[in-house]
Amino acid sequence: MVISGQSNGLIEAVEIKDHPWFVGVQFHPEFTSHLETPNPIILEFVKQANKKD
Repeated sequence: MVISGQSNGLIEAVEIKDHPWFVGVQFHPEFTSHLETPNPIILEFVKQANKKD
């Protein structure tokens, strides 16, 4: 697991290094996401979820 986001010494985001797409966040990206301007984390989640194997 990799710490990929910090704020004032607090861990805000983590990722699993060798996983295709895994991110965990302690903040709430859904509060700043809108249809015209989606939060980058939510946008990438939707893109990854729509990928077909």
